[in-house]
Amino acid sequence: MRILVTLEEHLWRAHDGHIYGDGPAGYAAWSELLSSFGEVVLLSRVARDKETSSEQIQVDGPSISIHELPDYTGPWEYLRRLTSLRIGVQQAVAQCDVYLLRVPGLVSRLAWQEIRRAKGNYAVQVVGDASDALSAGTIRSVFRPLYRYVATRNLRKVCQQSAAVLYCSKGSLQRRYPPSKDNLSVTSPWVILTQGYASSDLMTKRHLCIDEKAPSNGHPAQPFRFGFIGSFAQLYKGADTLLRAASLCSKKGLEFRIFFVGEGRHRRAMQSLAADLSLQQKAVFMGQLSFGKPIFDFLDSVDIFLMPSRAEAFGRALLEAMARGCPCIGSNVGGIPELLAADDLVPPNDPEALARKIMEVTADPERMKAMSARNLSRAKEFDPEVLRNTRLAFYQYVKDHSANARKI
Repeated sequence: MRILVTLEEHLWRAHDGHIYGDGPAGYAAWSELLSSFGEVVLLSRVARDKETSSEQIQVDGPSISIHELPDYTGPWEYLRRLTSLRIGVQQAVAQCDVYLLRVPGLVSRLAWQEIRRAKGNYAVQVVGDASDALSAGTIRSVFRPLYRYVATRNLRKVCQQSAAVLYCSKGSLQRRYPPSKDNLSVTSPWVILTQGYASSDLMTKRHLCIDEKAPSNGHPAQPFRFGFIGSFAQLYKGADTLLRAASLCSKKGLEFRIFFVGEGRHRRAMQSLAADLSLQQKAVFMGQLSFGKPIFDFLDSVDIFLMPSRAEAFGRALLEAMARGCPCIGSNVGGIPELLAADDLVPPNDPEALARKIMEVTADPERMKAMSARNLSRAKEFDPEVLRNTRLAFYQYVKDHSANARKI
């Protein structure tokens, strides 16, 4: 049985003929679907002839292939390529037996429309919140409120009409996008942390570093290192909020450097904003880092991890930071409150509140050490094997309830 899985990520075909992507979702991650299905087809945008490195992750492999769609970025490129996108989606749907839509996103919406036109059923994996992702400040368009309304309404309809739903957070997504009463609904974040938990030696080193940041014997405090991981494809990760908060902290005399990991079309605008706020010597834009050791090394180098998102269905990067023992501050949206203590949260879109929280935390080394220990303990509650078993049971349910080659 062949399952079609929709992706919103940008993949690329390298010169060696294989297809690669960023992040943890490589061949090993997708191969867990092979426990229930004979073949996995990933429906995704694919760029051509992009250079790759040994740190990039191969996506395709035995029994896992990619049905390639034209690559596009932004709504206008999407509209220009809509005809070819629809043809590609129609071909992919016709070639597969079972469908798993990873929502929200435009690729999954096109697949949903084609599946419904063919009177087929489907399962859903909810990995984001359409409403928060299009909240105030996320995109610069007069049509943003309309986009938000349509996307939120459509995602509710997709979930309610699906045969089974897999959520990545415990409560926020289920409340906003509930499943139908008669169909399966389970929760399992896609967490890959097996080798990523901080050791006791690392925690000791981190706590000593926290003590070294505090002023003593008349010596000024050493500069703090703040960390941020997030895409610059849109502004829902709140990099602009963080830069404005950092500017306020700088004016209050706090010494720091802030390191941004991520790529996207708004990166240059964020660099310009940093310059406008006189942070060009404090803000470092590092580009994309590969999942695994490069990310762990980065997280081990920062004193506080900051996630001021306007939208965050779960917060995988936040959980990775917690697993490395980072003190963390996040916004009170989506799945972040399921991870962080209430005292470590701030409202989204509020640079002043974020700056106050940063100043409070950096002024209290004992609080930072308590946050570090609490975050590591909380991260260990997300046992990757337990979560994986939940997903495997979900996939098996989807297979077992396939009435025929077109319906679940």
